[in-house]
Amino acid sequence: MGAVRKLKKPYVHSRHLVDLEVVEAETTVHNPDGTSYTVEPGDVLSVNELGEKNLVPKNHLLHYFEVGKLEETSFYDEMAKGYVEMAKINSGISNESEYVESEADFSTAKFVTGKNHL
Repeated sequence: MGAVRKLKKPYVHSRHLVDLEVVEAETTVHNPDGTSYTVEPGDVLSVNELGEKNLVPKNHLLHYFEVGKLEETSFYDEMAKGYVEMAKINSGISNESEYVESEADFSTAKFVTGKNHL
């Protein structure tokens, strides 16, 4: 479609990744669900992953944020890093709770045996 110009990077709006297109000539937009409407030059359309095009009011454009290119790392690599970080945190918590539990056992034994002066 030569009547619209796609902006360079994808944008995100309210958890949805969309492409924004600026209309360059008056045209009719046809959506996959059968709806259609006319747009004028200068109008901005958001296009979702299903190919649905929606007119974006000019005052709503500030709610769209440009998304930078993602790093060339695998999703699984990022998950593995997260699990390693969480393991370190959990290990620290576990060590602290073991220490507190042993102190509680020691204090209980002192009071039960009556040897408070150990």
